[in-house]
Amino acid sequence: MIGNKRTARPVGWMEGFALVVIGVVVALVLTGNLDGIALIILLVLGYFIYMARGVLIEAQRVRPVEPPDTWLITMIANLVLIAVGIGSFGWYLVGGGSRAWVPFLVFIAGVMALRMWRRNVVARLYAWRIPALKLLQQGEYKRLVRELEREATEGRGHPDKLAMVALAYVEQNKWDYADRLLARALQVAPDYASVNGTLGALRRHQARYAEAVEALQKALAFDYSAANHFYLGFCQYLSGDAGSAQGTLLDVIDHTTLSRQGQLIGTYLLGQIAEADGDSSAARQWYTRMAEIAPKTIPLLQDESRRHKQTPYGDMLKEHIRAMERIITRRPMEQAPAEHEAPADQEGSAV
Repeated sequence: MIGNKRTARPVGWMEGFALVVIGVVVALVLTGNLDGIALIILLVLGYFIYMARGVLIEAQRVRPVEPPDTWLITMIANLVLIAVGIGSFGWYLVGGGSRAWVPFLVFIAGVMALRMWRRNVVARLYAWRIPALKLLQQGEYKRLVRELEREATEGRGHPDKLAMVALAYVEQNKWDYADRLLARALQVAPDYASVNGTLGALRRHQARYAEAVEALQKALAFDYSAANHFYLGFCQYLSGDAGSAQGTLLDVIDHTTLSRQGQLIGTYLLGQIAEADGDSSAARQWYTRMAEIAPKTIPLLQDESRRHKQTPYGDMLKEHIRAMERIITRRPMEQAPAEHEAPADQEGSAV
C-alpha cells in the first residue's frame, strides 16, 4: 500500500458492473433506442446506487463501535435523504419545475437535522476518548486500566476501548494481557485502525517486526495516521526491508502531525539507509536534521527505553540512541576539515 512499489488495483465487481451498464446505456443512446427521460432516470438511479454503496460501507466501518440505534438510524436516514435529494433533482430535469423544490428543501432540512443529531451522539459516545488519551500521554497507565477496562470488556467488548486498554498494558510490558484484549477486539472489528495500530505496537515491542508491518498496513488501509505511517517504516527497517522503509519514511518525515520522536528516529534511519547505500552527502543532510531535533528529544527516548528495560524493544531503543549520540559527537570533527579546506579552494580559484 505504502512504499516504493505500486501495483495495479484489481477492478471490483461493483466497478465492473458499472462499466457494463455504462456501455449498454451508451449503445442504446447511440442507436436511438433510449429517449432523454429514460436516460435521466437511469443516470439518477445509477448515482443513487453509487452513493448508497458509500453509505453502506461507512455503516460497516462504524458498526463495531456504535450501538444499533445509532449506526442503523444513521444509515437509514442517509439512504432516505439521498433518495429524496437525487430524486428531486431528477424530477426537476424531467420537467418537474418549481414543484421539485419542495422535496429538495426537505432534503436540505433533513441533512441539517441529521448532522446536528450525529454531532450530539458522537460527542456522547466518544466522551471517554480525550480523558483516556490524556492519561496515556501523562503515563498514567495503571489508572487508565482501572477506569476503562471494565467498561471496555462489557458485553461483546468495545474494540476502540479494548485497544486503548491494551496499549496501556503494552506500555507496562504486560504483553499477555494486551494480547488477550486485542484478540477480543479483532473478533469484533478485525479491520479497525485503532485495533490493528495497537497490535502493531504490541508486535513491535515483542520484536515481531514482520507481524507489526502487516498489522500497521491494515490500520493504514482503514484510516490514515502519521504515527502508524512512521511506525510502519520503522518496523520495515527493523525487519530488514530497508528499501520499503526508506520510501515509507520519506512519505511521512515532513508530515505536520508527526511527533518529535518520530522525526528524530525517522531522520536517523534515513541517514543510516543513505550511509549504507554509499550516499554520504544525503546521510550528512539527514544527520544534520537529526542533530537539530536531538537535544530535546533524545531524553524522551531514553525515558522510554528505561520504561521498557530488559525487553527487546528497550534494548533496541538503547542501541539506536547510542548510535545517534555517536553520530552527533563525530559531526564537528567531520565538518572541521571541510571548513579548513574552503579558504584553500578560494585561493586556488583566485590564482
